[in-house]
Parts: sequence; C-alpha cells; structure tokens
Amino acid sequence: MISELKDPKKRTGLKLISLIIAVLLWLYVVSQGATTTPQELIKTPLKYHNLGAGLSASGPDTVSLRLWGSLKKNNDTIAFVDLSGLGEGIYELPVNVKPVKGAMFTTVEPDKVEVILKGIQEKELSIKYEIIQPPPPAYDVLDVVITPAKCLLQGDEEAIKKVKTVKCQLSLQNREEISAFYSPLLALDAGGRSINEGIRLIPEKVKVNVAISQKKAGQKVIVKLQTSGNTAEGFQLRQLQVEPDIITILGAERQVADIKEINTKVLDLEGRKESFSQEAELMVPEGMKAFPSRVMVYVEIGKIDEKGGKQE
Repeated sequence: MISELKDPKKRTGLKLISLIIAVLLWLYVVSQGATTTPQELIKTPLKYHNLGAGLSASGPDTVSLRLWGSLKKNNDTIAFVDLSGLGEGIYELPVNVKPVKGAMFTTVEPDKVEVILKGIQEKELSIKYEIIQPPPPAYDVLDVVITPAKCLLQGDEEAIKKVKTVKCQLSLQNREEISAFYSPLLALDAGGRSINEGIRLIPEKVKVNVAISQKKAGQKVIVKLQTSGNTAEGFQLRQLQVEPDIITILGAERQVADIKEINTKVLDLEGRKESFSQEAELMVPEGMKAFPSRVMVYVEIGKIDEKGGKQE
C-alpha cells in the first residue's frame, strides 16, 4: 500500500479526484441560486422568548446573520433570546439562531445583546372619540356611545407616562340613522402623536354606537330594568347595574317629548345562585328607535349568612 502511494501516477490521480470533487461541490453551491459569502450580512428580527408574567422586555429589534451556503429565502430565519427564569434587571444574554434551511454555516452578529426587563405598569383612562369624517351635510350626529367607556394601559413606566389620551377616530360619511361598528383605539401623547412602542391597550378596539338623524327629534331617557323571580334559597340579590343607564330615543318630536324612561324586557332571576351579565333588549314604543337598542345588565348575587346578612 505504501509503495502505491509513492507511485507518482497514483498521487496524481488522487489529486485529480480531489480537484473534481471540489469543483462539483462549488457547482452545487452556485446552482442553488442566491449564494452568500462569509462577508454578506442579512438583517433578521430578534425575538424574545419565555418572557415572565408581569414583565416587559426592551432590547435590539434586529441582528445580523453571516451565512455560508445556499439561501433561497431568508424569511424563515429566526434569532431569539431566551428569557426563562429572569426577573427585573439588566442582562447581557446570548443570541440564539435556529438552523437556516440551505445554509452550511450560520453565525450571528452581535452574539450577545443587552436586554432590560421591567415590571409592567397599569393605568386606566377614559376613552374619547374624534369624528374625522362627518356625516352628510343634511344629517346631524345626535349621540355617540362607546363601550366600554374606559381602557387599561399596560407597559413600562416611561411609555405609560407619555400617554395623555386614548381615543377612537370615527368616519361617519356613509352612515345614516343608527349604526354600530368597532373602532381601534389610539394612545396619544400631549402633542397628539401616536404611541405604539412599550404599551398595550386592553381592549384594543371598542364598540361604537352612533345615532345620526335628518328630521327626527332625539330625547335622552332613563333605562329602567324589569326583573322577575327570586334567587335560589340561601342567596340574595345584591346589586343590579345597567350600562348605559341613559339612552337616546328617536322619533317624532311630539312622541318623544313625554317619554322619560324606557323599560327593558323582563330579566328572569328565578333560582339564580351566581353573579352574571347579559344583554337586555329595550321595550321601545312603536314608530320609535332606541340608541343603543340593547344595554348590558350586571347582576351581583351572593350567599346569605345565618344571621340574614351578606356573606362574602
């Protein structure tokens, strides 16, 4: 065997075979299309995995991948930082990269990033509305009801401090009479600029009920909740709440002038043991319309203690 390797002809044959294999490997890489070199960097989003409850994470949005081999698509590249078990603080953490399909080698730059973990703060704000496109000239907006009326902001303390107003923008140019639709919420700073980073709005959109009228008269009236039946033995009704408790009715001016309240359809409490909420339809006189046409009813039911008082 050693004598064969000393043979110049044998050595030349092995070199030729090695050269052919190298050429074939190079042709394979090139044939895959969109080849990359070690000098080429591809930007990819940086994700943060396993973030603990009640925390927010801030750090770089992207990192760069250095690839060798064929890469037809880079949409599947995933770079991430694992935040498992970490609480509030500042950390220097390694960047992990899932294997990139078609790439022979992959490295990430930088391979470590600084991540700041902060506790999530909360703040409740009333929701305002802005009509950005009014109804047709012959129509007037009689009323706008937003449900819910408030929203909860969650996020880091600095971002929440910047939020001065939460509002929804309404386009009413193609709406007539009574309509209901959903509108997304915007968090705005003191200058009216939208704040998108570092906060979360709960809910992200609200239900908007709009009453638009051309000739009909509108009148605000009280909603009166009608109930029947008794709660289960050992339980008592603690509280009834209607939202909204004042609505607008639309109709001929002489019709609406004498109406001061509108009843709901009867809510059956027979045998109830638990608190609940549900929509209730309104008993609107013929020829008139109510806005909104339904209301939310919140019912609180609790146990009675042995002395006949409330039991928490």
